[in-house]
Amino acid sequence: MHGGAGFGKTLAVNTCLRELEETAGEEVCRVTFRARPTARAVRYELFETLRLPGEPPRHPSEFDRLLKTTLAERPRTFLVDEAQWLNGEACG
Repeated sequence: MHGGAGFGKTLAVNTCLRELEETAGEEVCRVTFRARPTARAVRYELFETLRLPGEPPRHPSEFDRLLKTTLAERPRTFLVDEAQWLNGEACG
């Protein structure tokens, strides 16, 4: 969602997400990345956001497998604030 300041974007999104959490029981995860995060930074932020136990995997392939397995367990909605900061590497 994008638009000028003061148009109610944040209010609209938060209202919809609150309803989703309350009526559907879906977990809503809010994530904010720094400007132009690397794929590694995205992995670590998701690890923290999902509150995964233990230490993060050291190798990208193991990390990706863990995240994909976890994300496949149940539906979740992710709100990515300032998504325009993500590049192709971070979204891959």
